[in-house]
Amino acid sequence: MGDVARVCLLLFGAGWGANHFVPLLLVYRLRLGLTPIDLGTLFAVYALGLTPGLLVGGPLSDRRGRRAVVLPGALLSLGGTAVLAASDGRFGVLAAGRLVVGLGSGAVFGAGTAWAQDLSSGAPPGTGARRAAISLSCGFGAGPLIAACCAQWTAHPLLTPYIVQAIALAGAVAIAWMVPGGPRPIAAGTGTPPAEVARDAALVPARFFAELGVMAPWVFAFPAIAFVVLPAQVRGQLGGQAVLYAGVATAVCLGAGILVQPFARRRPVRDVAAAALAVGTLGLAVGRLAASAGSPPAVLVASALLGVGYGGCLIAGLRWVEATTPPEARGRVTGIFYLLTYLGFWAPALLAAITHYTGEGPTLWLMAALALVTAAVTAARPWRTDQPR
Repeated sequence: MGDVARVCLLLFGAGWGANHFVPLLLVYRLRLGLTPIDLGTLFAVYALGLTPGLLVGGPLSDRRGRRAVVLPGALLSLGGTAVLAASDGRFGVLAAGRLVVGLGSGAVFGAGTAWAQDLSSGAPPGTGARRAAISLSCGFGAGPLIAACCAQWTAHPLLTPYIVQAIALAGAVAIAWMVPGGPRPIAAGTGTPPAEVARDAALVPARFFAELGVMAPWVFAFPAIAFVVLPAQVRGQLGGQAVLYAGVATAVCLGAGILVQPFARRRPVRDVAAAALAVGTLGLAVGRLAASAGSPPAVLVASALLGVGYGGCLIAGLRWVEATTPPEARGRVTGIFYLLTYLGFWAPALLAAITHYTGEGPTLWLMAALALVTAAVTAARPWRTDQPR
């Protein structure tokens, strides 16, 4: 197994651990009597933990090396899984476990993506970004499906999923342990130590916020709605299969996100982003109609469309970062991009809060309108990377 494959396997394990909590939310809801706002909070507190992991882990990996950040981050995420397994359904402990998983995952995602890009330096442009995006997406999608099966068909539905994931992540850490990922002694072509490059360079490349800042939150807003909001709105039609259905909906969403990424490889980055936003908008509209009709199969169609929106926006953002950022600052910029994407994890909590005043109908239509405006703005102006790759 090559070094880049080992790092991608670690990204897969971390992505699994970040997302396998999703179908278990329905179990916790029934056992603890949680409100939609409680569920949205448990889902989003993970994103709160990501913030320091991304902001500190990425720049630190530029100075100290990817390995020095990614492996401890993966172990921290593993510790968060242990907290969740030991929670016994206590809300405060669940929130703490999700927070710890977020801290570790933030370090792994930003620095690990940069690590995969570093190890893909001899491959065609965009290869490292695509490898990292597919690895994370596979973990994001497989984790909930496996967790749902464990929760549906094992005797300990709130323990077995965590044990299975912990074994997988521990194995991935062991496999990646010897992959080189130290700091570069000289920044490419500058004769300057990378620590000085990271300190002296602008925080992000020019036009980063103008081009990626508007799009980035939709990367995870689309799947968050597919994971949390839509399955809950058709749970009355699912009987005893609600947990399994939530896992299937998550896998369908992330599977679509994986399948679309190879098709986005050679298209201009802006076009990929605009098209993904448009498809995600359609997914929100279909989701609202499917929920109104109480149709679980139609919700799966909406989940697939939302997954295309997720996958296209993610690969567009990572390709943009890879094309515009030198390796010596890539960890920092990737971390900031991921930080913006994870703002979308607050979408379910936001929708739950709005729904309290408006009812379920208007909220998804409002989100669809915002996504459509974002797609129009993205398509209307050229991007810095606006050329085929």
